[in-house]
Order: sequence, then structure tokens, then C-alpha cells
Amino acid sequence: MTNDLRSVSISHVHYIALMFIVSLAFGILFPLKISLATEYQIYSYHNVPPFIVGENKGLSHDLVNYLNKHGAKKFQFKLSILPRKRLDNLLKANSDIIIPWVSPDWFGPDAKSRFEWTTPLISDGNVYFSRKDRSIEVKSMGDLEDLLLGGVLGHRYARIDNEVAKGSFSRMNAPHERNLIKMLVGKRVDIGIMAESSARYLVWEENLSEEIHFSTYKHSIFLRRFLISGYLPQAREFLDSMILKMKDDPEWNAIKSRYQLPIEVN
Repeated sequence: MTNDLRSVSISHVHYIALMFIVSLAFGILFPLKISLATEYQIYSYHNVPPFIVGENKGLSHDLVNYLNKHGAKKFQFKLSILPRKRLDNLLKANSDIIIPWVSPDWFGPDAKSRFEWTTPLISDGNVYFSRKDRSIEVKSMGDLEDLLLGGVLGHRYARIDNEVAKGSFSRMNAPHERNLIKMLVGKRVDIGIMAESSARYLVWEENLSEEIHFSTYKHSIFLRRFLISGYLPQAREFLDSMILKMKDDPEWNAIKSRYQLPIEVN
């Protein structure tokens, strides 16, 4: 009886050892590919339409969801909305972060060399808009003489600020883009200026297309890109490759159309 138990015990040990060897060999021959996506922080200070249109809604959220969907399980992006001053502090610390929808011209004279920049995401610009019952075309600063121009508080516009200081025309500020549209419709200003991406979205959202006239001539044109701070070479390569694909991607074009975006860069 004792010998039988000893035999069973030895056989059991041999079985466990055999299973261990088989498992080890299987793992060597057929290794399990378990890879976790690297998470990258995307910070944006654009807390206005069309970039943010509600809680967890807007072009910025759709952009991040789009990138995550096409990240091939290697790239995962997380969006946070921060004030510009807090972003500037992160940039001063050379933090590893990504900022969408920006231009080198907005980050100081050394921005092009200090940070990495992707190819353009979209083209945009500052546009003039007025009421159709008093449509105004602005080809030069002289066309604004004796008018009351509406702008967004805290935004600077090349040439305009100097002309206002000289008294050529007056400027009234609205706290936000949406308020500026209301000021124009309410005849509190003669003409307004803001980013075309915001203006066209808000006019569409408020069903004001029959009431608002956009000047043929834009105040300025700029290209919105990703700014990459710190050292993120793989993220930079991925984002550039995605931007090239996005131009002809029906999925991305459908996202753009929802926000009335200006024409993309060719």
C-alpha cells in the first residue's frame, strides 16, 4: 500500500514537471504578444466652438477619439482643457505634452526651433463679418474708419490694435465668441472679427446664415498644427503620418463637415 502511494506521488510530480516544461517550451516557441499603448497627454486651451461645444463634445474630442481609433494599439491620447497660462508654465518646464490647433507665431520668436511642429491640421484665419442689411467688405484698414468693430476680449489682431490706438475706429470687446455674434445681431457693433472656424460654426449653429455676411477679404490666414514639447519622436512621427492620411479619409472629412470647417490645406 505504501509503495503504491509513493508511486502515485512520484507520478504526480513527474506530471507537474512535464507540464511545466511543455508550458515553458510553448512560451519560447509561441510568445504571447502583450503590448500596452503608450499614453500621451494632449492639452488644449481652445475652450470655444468648434473645438469644445459641450461636455466631452467638440472637434478636439473628435480629433482625439479619431487618433485613438487609428493608433494601432500603440498610441493612446488623453485630452485635457487648460487655461493658456497653465499651458505656458508646462512649456517652460519642457514637459512632454502635445498641443493641437496652434501656430508657431503664437508662442514667441523662438517657437519654431524650441518646439517640434507637425504638418498643418487645418487652415484657418481671422475673418470680418457683418449683418446682411449692412454688409461691409474690408479690404484695408481704411474700410473700418468710423465703424465700431467687435472683437473677443484678450485677442490681439495685427494692425487693428494700432489703428484703434490712433483713433481711426473704435473696438468693443465681447467676453466670448458666442457673445460677439449676439452683439452683432443686436446691432451693438457694426462689424465683428474672430477666427473663421469659430465664426462659421456659430453662425451655422444659431441658424444665422441668412443674416450674416462674411467679407470676401480675410484679416489674416494661419495654419493650425500640433505643437510637441519635450521629447516625443514616436508621437511626432505618428501624428505626421496620420495628418497625411486624414486629408482623403471619409471618416475625418465627415467630422470636419459637422463643424463647418474652412477648406483644408492642399
